[in-house]
Amino acid sequence: MPSSTSAPAQPTTLPSADTFDFIPPLHTLLSRLLVNPSESTGNTLSPKDLATEAAAIKIKIQEARAAVQGLPDVDRTIEEQQEEIAELEERIREQRMVLREVAEAGRKSG
Repeated sequence: MPSSTSAPAQPTTLPSADTFDFIPPLHTLLSRLLVNPSESTGNTLSPKDLATEAAAIKIKIQEARAAVQGLPDVDRTIEEQQEEIAELEERIREQRMVLREVAEAGRKSG
């Protein structure tokens, strides 16, 4: 649990947006599967070939899942996050109070 003496969090390098962009290929795959045979353009997909064609999409989803799991604090509960937010808000309140006191002291001496 972070405390008022903990070091600031290091900036996180997010995975590229392409890591999570598996919906268009999935849509294309399903479209090929659901094409009416009478409207076939030669790009239709037989249900027996679905697993082979879906392999690349499955790998992309696994990579996206691994990328999310690699992000910091992904294992923290909502309660832990809310507790940290409350601690940080209290710290901000205290710092604002000190700033007001310093500003007031500066006005009195100036």
